[in-house]
Amino acid sequence: MDRISWTSFRAQLGALASRIDWRRRDIRDAVILTGALMAAFFIFDLGDIFLQVSDFARAYEEWGADDVLVMSLVLSIALSIFCYRRLQDLAKEVKARRAAELESHQIARHDPLTGLMNRRFFLEKLNEMLEQASSDFKRTAVLMLDLDGFKKINDIHGHAAGDRALIAFAERVSGVIRPGAVLARIGGDEFAILMPAIVSLDDPAGLARRILDTIAEPFMIESSASTLGVGIGIAVAPDNGTDGDALLRRADMALYRAKADGRSTVRFFEVDMDAYVERRVLIERELRDRLAAKTVVPYYQPLVSLETNCIIGFEALARFEGEDSVLTSPVTFIPVAEECGLIGQLGEQVLRRACEDAKAWPADIKLAVNISPIQLRDETLGLRILAILGDTGFDPRRLEIEITESALVEHLETVHRVIDQLRQAGIRIAIDDFGTGYATLAQLRTLHLDKIKIDRSFVDGLVKDEESLVIVRAILGLAKGFGLTTTAEGIEDVDQLGQLKAFGCSEGQGYLFGRAIPASKVGALLKLPPAVSAVA
Repeated sequence: MDRISWTSFRAQLGALASRIDWRRRDIRDAVILTGALMAAFFIFDLGDIFLQVSDFARAYEEWGADDVLVMSLVLSIALSIFCYRRLQDLAKEVKARRAAELESHQIARHDPLTGLMNRRFFLEKLNEMLEQASSDFKRTAVLMLDLDGFKKINDIHGHAAGDRALIAFAERVSGVIRPGAVLARIGGDEFAILMPAIVSLDDPAGLARRILDTIAEPFMIESSASTLGVGIGIAVAPDNGTDGDALLRRADMALYRAKADGRSTVRFFEVDMDAYVERRVLIERELRDRLAAKTVVPYYQPLVSLETNCIIGFEALARFEGEDSVLTSPVTFIPVAEECGLIGQLGEQVLRRACEDAKAWPADIKLAVNISPIQLRDETLGLRILAILGDTGFDPRRLEIEITESALVEHLETVHRVIDQLRQAGIRIAIDDFGTGYATLAQLRTLHLDKIKIDRSFVDGLVKDEESLVIVRAILGLAKGFGLTTTAEGIEDVDQLGQLKAFGCSEGQGYLFGRAIPASKVGALLKLPPAVSAVA
């Protein structure tokens, strides 16, 4: 061995290399470290040190110092490689953790479907801009948007198609907002827009018009054209508030009014909306409490045969006492129940209670109950009604279900199936408020209805309005041709009654015969003589 045993050194390195599974990264790291060692060798004059060490190893060769030296060198190189790679792994781990934190932060502040801001991030941005606007004395507008017709796309084409519609809607709206404005998806099919530094109310109004124009063109969903509408509510700071939450709430109030006014409508927030929404929230809370306590009860308005002047049935109308101990009319709470998803629970609770009450009536007295169009969207409605009849023991042949014409516009196939189930059980089906909706002659024929109820608006103008007279006669003629029973709603005076009898109307209902009464008073009313009970 020359100074040290190079042959032995190479042999040991070769043996070590043969036992290692070399990869590209190992080779790269080895090259880097070798280069670093060579640089250190020349920079720090390691050659002289190395020679001194080799002299020491030769002097004590008989002790195996040369082998110790070789192994130390190998271990030093291996340790250097390990440290270097460990530092690289730690750097990558830190980088990956930072990327994950950024991604988590992005997800927490953005909608994963559209990539827009979510509600949380939007509110942060809104408060930031409101603070800046107050110092600059500038106005800021918030627009709340809610899609009309989105649920229909979901129901017909599925949720995947609904997602594509939301993305397409977001892209169209993004294309019409001005630079500096912010679009966010608040949740579901609700969006919000923040417009900073507006000059006048024309700015948000103009944006609203552009949005309505851009979505007027149909959306291509599953190779078919689908139309969407959008309700838009607008609130402006500082006019309508300087707090982000308050401004969003007031824009939402304006949106609620816009949707109540019809499809694709724009409304600015007005001061009286606060009282309006507070009243609605109060009604919803009271309704939930009464449903939970099962204190929503039916009141019964008599149905009278115009031929015999006798009561032949009662229509069940839901009532409950408000906090002021005053009965709340269904005209007030039924729309709220439909909007907040309580109509199904309400309808079934009223039907069950009405069936229990009606069992105490004479067997020839029938019970009429209204069904909301929203309830008719549920394919299981018929089975649930039959289950209630089975639980209460009420005869299905005494029950009459009233549906509105609007229920025939959407989900017609579901309505057909529900009606068929009910009719097969012996339940009669009537169209309520006939003449104000969209029922066609074909639907009257295919649905196999039993009764038409003439809307009170036509009965009210029967004596003084020639057009109402013509419409009522036409409806009665149509019903006779189809073999349907007819009931006139809203009869309030004897002149109306006389006209309806002359035209051949079968039944009547209205204040002339009596208002809705609680179940406790029905028995006494049925005991009155026909002439008295008919005109009470």
